[in-house]
Amino acid sequence: MNDWNPQQYLKFKNERTQPSIDLVSRIMINDTETIVDVGCGPGNSTQILRGRWPNADIVGLDSSQKMIEKAREDYPSHKWMVGDASDLDTNQKYDIVFSNATLQWVPDHDVLIPRLFDAVKENGVLAVQVPANNESPLHKALLGVARSQKWKGHTSGCEKLLTYHSVDYYYNVLVSLTDNFDIWETTYYHVLESHEALLEWYSSTGMKPFLERLPDDEARAEFGKEILMKCKSFYLIQDDGKILYPFRRLFFTANKSTG
Repeated sequence: MNDWNPQQYLKFKNERTQPSIDLVSRIMINDTETIVDVGCGPGNSTQILRGRWPNADIVGLDSSQKMIEKAREDYPSHKWMVGDASDLDTNQKYDIVFSNATLQWVPDHDVLIPRLFDAVKENGVLAVQVPANNESPLHKALLGVARSQKWKGHTSGCEKLLTYHSVDYYYNVLVSLTDNFDIWETTYYHVLESHEALLEWYSSTGMKPFLERLPDDEARAEFGKEILMKCKSFYLIQDDGKILYPFRRLFFTANKSTG
């Protein structure tokens, strides 16, 4: 994919940051020396970690040069590094390996998660959140339009760039690593100003690889309109004119206990 657009991503900063707040609240470690934020994006999740553990040595890691540049601009005193989650150096150990809404862009989670867990120190924790919204009307509409005769010549293979797994899948990966872990799901109800805001939300994340395959802005606008037509009836207009966008997310924390 092309590089990310931090400004577009941060249009929904509060909504995108809340899962980090919730995940951090479930990490039961007080004395923390080292933390890595895998897929830190523009640094909004890293700030949550900094607020909880102000004296820790925290590094934000992201594969996007533009996201890291934005993080450095907004939080110049922090440590930032361009790099991919699958290439994390496991010789370097951390008290907390943290990842919010990133691993869905990386394949082979049966290999990736043990690798991330290997970078956790003894008595440390791996803490992860991944979107689990693949059954939403919006995502199903995206796939339906992308597979249509009109668009499939451009978008074929894009859906394979996103990795979604069930709770059972992650349970079986985690149970092979530790007997001390928690796994849960949360559905967030985001209040959006209009149906068009659905596309604005998704264009910077799940729709991104599909839109990049299209030839021009006119095609991208038409593609988006078809998606909206397909899913609009599932997102009812509320009494105040706004819509609710349910977004399901999957979380887990895995502790590396000694003895």
